[in-house]
Amino acid sequence: MKRLLFSYLTLWFFVTFGCDPLQSPKELINSGKLQDAAVLLEKIVQAKPENVEARILLGETYDQSGQYNQSVNQFREAILILPAQPKDQAILRIRLAKLYLKNSDRRKAFSQLRLTLQSTSDQDIISQVAGLVTDRYQIIQLTKGDSDNYSPNFSPDGKQIAFSSYRSDNSEVYIMDLDGRIRQRVTFTTDFNESAPVFLHDNKYILYIREPKTSRQITITLQGSGSSRIYAGLNISHIFSKKVQELLPIGHGVRAPSVSPDRKRILYETKSGNNLELYEIDLTNVDLDNISPKTIPARQITKNAADDGNPAFYPDQKKIVFSSSRQEQPHQIYTTDINGANETHLNSNPYDCYSPIVSPDGKQIVFVSARHGDIEIFSMNVDGTNDHQVTNGIGASIQPAFSPDGSKIAFVSDRSDSFQVYLMHLDQPIGKLELLQYLASQQ
Repeated sequence: MKRLLFSYLTLWFFVTFGCDPLQSPKELINSGKLQDAAVLLEKIVQAKPENVEARILLGETYDQSGQYNQSVNQFREAILILPAQPKDQAILRIRLAKLYLKNSDRRKAFSQLRLTLQSTSDQDIISQVAGLVTDRYQIIQLTKGDSDNYSPNFSPDGKQIAFSSYRSDNSEVYIMDLDGRIRQRVTFTTDFNESAPVFLHDNKYILYIREPKTSRQITITLQGSGSSRIYAGLNISHIFSKKVQELLPIGHGVRAPSVSPDRKRILYETKSGNNLELYEIDLTNVDLDNISPKTIPARQITKNAADDGNPAFYPDQKKIVFSSSRQEQPHQIYTTDINGANETHLNSNPYDCYSPIVSPDGKQIVFVSARHGDIEIFSMNVDGTNDHQVTNGIGASIQPAFSPDGSKIAFVSDRSDSFQVYLMHLDQPIGKLELLQYLASQQ
């Protein structure tokens, strides 16, 4: 949002000043010298009160340094300076509403959001408002009841979802249609829990985690730790014959398996030394009817001092995205080539980020982030820009999975007390009228 607003104003500032007067304070902010940046920005604003970009930057600097009231004042002044530029003003109102929400002032936040909606028909702006108060897109709840349901993943044709459920005495794998109707049960055990199912290239086979049953309660780990004992292995089941074959034995310590777009290669995290690393197994030339685990080598991708987890392929299968915490920083999103080269840190921010997945068209990365006491699903461009919230409900929203055509996201949320699977339609954004009615109902 900030980048978008700056793009509207940059030309005006260069015409006015002949150069960028904000270069020095920007450099100070990037180096963490917030107080020095604020002093310099205050002087710029004092000399030229109509300098909107300086006020925005000063407001953000105040926000980062915990000076809430000063930050609010700068954004309010900036809004007053731009009465003839409704889109810029709408973006500023959204930024101000975020400040209010961050400080639990819902009344003032909703007032700004109502003013924003009343002044625009721009769907991007409407979508940004939706992301602050509710889910950005229409959703339906697929599973119901008191039992926990989790780990959704789509079939290759996008018509079914495999998931795990505690509806029996332990966690088993099931398949359902997109309306929530259960098609069949895939696994049948009593002493083990099965989770994280993914369809393989032969869609009669599903790969999943198997681990010893320890309780009847679901345990969802956003990011694994190399200091934790993990006993899970990988199994493959034929969904009709119920034939079960072991790919990696229990005790191997497997977590977060994901499948390549062609569904022939598997990524996963497992303990290596004192931390978690990422590995790949290639099933391209493997006869799924007769698996011989000893003949299927696992190839290590990452080798770092920190835990690496939640790997997922890019559509071209030449890169992967994953989450990691480096140098005692929050968990962030990283990418690397499939051979472990050219590692890149995508989204430098102060929030923990987990479970990244890449959209089928390769343009978006959807992930889970913990911010301001809430855990929700976010999206950003593949270059790390345009970070924005996608879900916004009571409780946590986790475990996103794209449909093969990219039009839907399945995810898990405990907004109905127990963990349930939901389906979000990315081609059905929440409308302006719905948002205005919702905001009015919250008064």
